[in-house]
Amino acid sequence: MKINTTKSLCPKCKKLINAEIFSENNKVYMKKSCKKHGKFVCLLSSDAEYYINSLKFNKLGKKPLKYNSEIKRGCPNDCGLCPAHKQHTCIALIDVTEKCDLNCPTCYASSGTGKHLDIKTIEEMMDELVKCEGKVDVLQISGGEPTTHPEILEILKIARKKSVRMVMLNTNGLRIARDKEFVKQLGKFKGRFEIYLQFDGFKKSTFENLRGRDLRNIKFQAIENLLEQKIPITLVSTIKKGVNDDEIGAIVRFALKTKGIRGITFQPITFVGRYDKDFNPKDRETLTCVAEAIEKQTKGLFLKSDFVPLPCPYPLCCSLTYAYVKNGVPIPITRNLDMEKYYDYVSNQIAFNPKEIIKKAISRFPRAEAFESLKDFSCCIPVGKLIISKKERKDYADNTIRIVIKPFMDAYTFDIKRAEKCCIHFMLPNKKLVPFCVYNILQRKKC
Repeated sequence: MKINTTKSLCPKCKKLINAEIFSENNKVYMKKSCKKHGKFVCLLSSDAEYYINSLKFNKLGKKPLKYNSEIKRGCPNDCGLCPAHKQHTCIALIDVTEKCDLNCPTCYASSGTGKHLDIKTIEEMMDELVKCEGKVDVLQISGGEPTTHPEILEILKIARKKSVRMVMLNTNGLRIARDKEFVKQLGKFKGRFEIYLQFDGFKKSTFENLRGRDLRNIKFQAIENLLEQKIPITLVSTIKKGVNDDEIGAIVRFALKTKGIRGITFQPITFVGRYDKDFNPKDRETLTCVAEAIEKQTKGLFLKSDFVPLPCPYPLCCSLTYAYVKNGVPIPITRNLDMEKYYDYVSNQIAFNPKEIIKKAISRFPRAEAFESLKDFSCCIPVGKLIISKKERKDYADNTIRIVIKPFMDAYTFDIKRAEKCCIHFMLPNKKLVPFCVYNILQRKKC
């Protein structure tokens, strides 16, 4: 059954071509044909019903304060952002270095060797980002491996002085595991700071396949060092079919029992960067594969239906849930709420304030459950009243976890509709803001 038509890319020459999205046996596929390189078919979703239902959550975007590019050749060749882009920047990434102390076979950036970005340029990039956004929701300091940058602490200090709600340090954790003094310095960044820690599972074979070496002890030591300094952590798990898709539930359970882990982001592997061969595009991990695995492997602690589309990007770009954790047991916030009622009240941002939603919705829904904002990404907690005590707010903040499923695109799955509404952007040294997937597929140079 035909679901939609769009523009995609030829996986070989990367030229823009027509594509059709269709369902077959309750799965969703994309098919397309390049005059030079032939036909291509790839899997988009393991659940057609979930995929189609998600489309109704497409919300009008918000314009940035400033555009850094003009419309000339059309999407995706005018990124900067250009005035045709349909969403502002919710998460901005700055790659402060091309260097990395790992050589992961699956690295989307092909990081390893290369140069560090000078601190003057980095600060200019931050300032330009603020000009485009006014108040930046989330700034991720990334790379390469950013902790290899000799001035990484100064970079973080500068970032925290800018108009940014949340600063994240994206890291593989090697230095954090080995350098306790460095972690102590990170511990001084109280509030509005979080570690985005690469964490793929528990098996030796998982790390050898995805990272090229056994990193289990390093990961656990890194987590221990961070928790010692009370630094919030989000675990970021690359999920590869047949490698660690059987560990998804174990990762969730580990996070639930480890106070200080505030979130998990599951990223089904994409065929970009160093991992661009030896795969079957019709047999891959998808957003719904991960959601189904979470339900099955946690024995219903979370259900697939608990995961709802994030409203700021294109609705097929990301699904998430929040849960209040009590005695190690999660209470998913989205399970007993009709989220469609509230989507009109959600701002076009990642770090939205749920209290604003309730203030707008309470007149329309007199018995609506009340919510309180939290100190990081924000979360909706049903408390039965609008005003709760400071002690209760802290309890919710300390015992709430978010789980995000984020399938980035590659040339096989590229959908121009998703690219046009992307809200995760790289800020480049040339002051251009480029959507994450567009940059990795079309613009990033291998180190």
